[in-house]
Amino acid sequence: MTEQVVIVCPSGVARLQEEAERIAAIKARGAVPVECGPEISVAPGRGPMIRFTPREIRKTDSGGFVSTRSGYEGRDAARVADVFDEMERAALKAHQAMQVRRRREGKDPQPYHAPFTPGQISAGRDYAALVERVNASGVKCSSLEAINTGGCGGGDREEAVLRDFQRLRALHRRVGGGLAKEVRRIRPSQNGGRARSTIYVRRLVDLVCLGGLSLERVLALHGWAKDGRSIKALRRSLCSALDRMQGYDLAV
Repeated sequence: MTEQVVIVCPSGVARLQEEAERIAAIKARGAVPVECGPEISVAPGRGPMIRFTPREIRKTDSGGFVSTRSGYEGRDAARVADVFDEMERAALKAHQAMQVRRRREGKDPQPYHAPFTPGQISAGRDYAALVERVNASGVKCSSLEAINTGGCGGGDREEAVLRDFQRLRALHRRVGGGLAKEVRRIRPSQNGGRARSTIYVRRLVDLVCLGGLSLERVLALHGWAKDGRSIKALRRSLCSALDRMQGYDLAV
């Protein structure tokens, strides 16, 4: 005989159906696209998955080149969705809603502009991977300095970790430690009179790329009102920092 715990609401109604719907929603968020095959197991804790098609350039018999699918048995691949995917979906959803309103008002449609360029997204993801690699190395900066200045060099692993540390420091210098200038130009009277804290560029990059926070959550964390003007200003600051991480807009 199996025992089952029944949760009863104050009204006396059992919550079995509500609990089943909640579990089904959790499983749906962690579902794997069917195009990727059955080998990838469902893992709700992993988060939503984004499907993509792996491709590679191969040389043909005639001497030319052609782009072909390179996935296992012709299948697509999948990766875990991150904050950039979340912000892209939110921007696309807002654009679609705006287009519906414009059609109702008899206005011409407007083109969609992605919130971030592919280069900016790649810079943010590379930065997150680099920080994860450095934190997982188990080596402190002082140990690396001893390896770098000592009479004998370290092994291949130590040299690779040293290069990661040097690259991370270079990225931090490119990001800078100043204020998010565009956000600072908004007057407190335009913030709903709420008390707010300063948003530094380095913290902005870390909260988004490492912490997975959207721009709305970053604003709320620092006491800023959630409005389109503040979000656009913060996005400009983040985009500028990501461009500098790629080597753009640097003082010569």
